[in-house]
Amino acid sequence: MNDDFENALAWFASAPAGWLESGRKNLESASQWIWEVLQGDFNDNASTAQVATGTIISMIPFVDQICDVRDLVANCRKINQEPNSSWPWISLVLTLIGLFPAIGSLVKGCLKVMFATLRKGASATGIAPRLDIYVGASISQLNKFFARPEVAKVLVALKWDNPYRTLAKELSRVAEKVNVTALKSALNEAVGAAHSMLRLVQRWGNAGISKKAQELINNVESVRRGADRHLANALAPIKEYLLCTARRLEVDADMAHRAYLNSVNPHAFKKLSSPTEEIEAFQKHGKPGWVSDTGILEYPPLGTAPAAKDGWPSTRAVDTFISMKASTIPPRTKLYRIVDPTSKDNSICWMREEEFKLLKSKAEWREKFGVWAHWNANGEYLTYTVPDGPGLNVWEGITASQRLDTSDYVVKGGATQLVVDPSHLDKAYIGKRQATKWKYDELGIENNMIGVPALKNNFV
Repeated sequence: MNDDFENALAWFASAPAGWLESGRKNLESASQWIWEVLQGDFNDNASTAQVATGTIISMIPFVDQICDVRDLVANCRKINQEPNSSWPWISLVLTLIGLFPAIGSLVKGCLKVMFATLRKGASATGIAPRLDIYVGASISQLNKFFARPEVAKVLVALKWDNPYRTLAKELSRVAEKVNVTALKSALNEAVGAAHSMLRLVQRWGNAGISKKAQELINNVESVRRGADRHLANALAPIKEYLLCTARRLEVDADMAHRAYLNSVNPHAFKKLSSPTEEIEAFQKHGKPGWVSDTGILEYPPLGTAPAAKDGWPSTRAVDTFISMKASTIPPRTKLYRIVDPTSKDNSICWMREEEFKLLKSKAEWREKFGVWAHWNANGEYLTYTVPDGPGLNVWEGITASQRLDTSDYVVKGGATQLVVDPSHLDKAYIGKRQATKWKYDELGIENNMIGVPALKNNFV
């Protein structure tokens, strides 16, 4: 075997005992070695350090090719196990984006770190989630990746003096390039690499392992044949995630350097970014009154979505409702949305004016609308006035209770919420941001708002 290929395999698993036999290399042992390495799967419960270390290793030539094939094998296996689930296809698209030839190694590394957060979230829910709610958690992982000494050296060498702003531009560029044609091209490249490695397994291995390798080749080819329609369906949520993340990085970069020219602003807006951080905040600062620790869902999620309707939003948010109906909001109706400085204006979650005016506190909003602090840190609100015309089609219903990750922490729900399609919103009818007067501080986080672009609209 090629020495570089042999060294790359050694990153994943030690060579088997039979690899050296009487001074010559045993090819049947090599076949088993390659086969075992290619069976590696995603570790949905990997720690931040494991994810970062794996990402750095995957940037090494030859090692990255084996990582790509392992990821492809894992995706194809999952797709064949769950043929009716959309998430395995979304996961495959995440893998394929990392194979785009025009993306630099450091950008690919950043993508791998952020995408690991999405895979972990999906494994916890078992469904295709709203990817945009994982933006904060993705950036939290990214910060830990940037803090590693070896990554810091690369940042300096590449002159990424403002990594957030540079990466925001790169993510926007990737979002523009993501289409079915580009994904199919990346899939063909990955399948070709998988064929090459599996043919080595067949050529050198015994009849049993050769048969298994052929079954895996058939599995991968089956996925490739059905790719067009499924890849197209997976594009929308992934593009939304990429654009949301790019915009959030732009906002954070702006806030971090706003107060003083070319120096980091210590007063930049801070918020919780993951369920783990929120649970740790409860344990350190005490459980807030708007959270129950009984594990009981007073308003259980609907679970089964109503039939899709042309002209209405997606039903992906079904688990945030206990009941939902298709409604049309008439022209000149004013809707409200509570946000934090990093939230985008044109997201899916809104409420009617009468619901907003009933709210007396941040705690009441969180409890009634089932909003965790790492989803939305609040502090501001905006309005949308439905323009003249046919009205705005929405899903309307009672908000379901929400459990925090796998803990017993639950937020109640019970208010009437609206889910819109952000693409149906016209920027001209978005009102200026205003302060909720509930303050930005919460769960041990203090925000000195000096230098922060508070009350600044963010329509993506």
